[in-house]
Amino acid sequence: MAGRVPIVLLACGSFNPITNQHMRLFELARDHMHQTGQFEVIEGIVSPVNDEYGKRGLVSAKHRVAMARLALQTSDWIRVDSWESEQQQWSETVATLRLYLEGQEVLDNKTGKGKYTT
Repeated sequence: MAGRVPIVLLACGSFNPITNQHMRLFELARDHMHQTGQFEVIEGIVSPVNDEYGKRGLVSAKHRVAMARLALQTSDWIRVDSWESEQQQWSETVATLRLYLEGQEVLDNKTGKGKYTT
């Protein structure tokens, strides 16, 4: 897909639990972005919120992260990032976005090596 702008899809949320529809949204978004002819989705990231989010009945972050990783283990382009869930307190989505926009290296699911730096 030469000449297309590489993009990453990021979904922040409770994922309490992650569902097939969450994963389907990534597929639909990727298909749409590719159909524009302008973008190439190179990765999808699921970012579960911190335990301090305050949602009633929220399962602990370590379990939500583990469930998301299990659900996505066969995906070759969507991964789980636990950074947001590991913070000392709940953080707004913009903080997670800034993590990537300020040069955080995104790692390849299989090799663990950086694909690019935003």
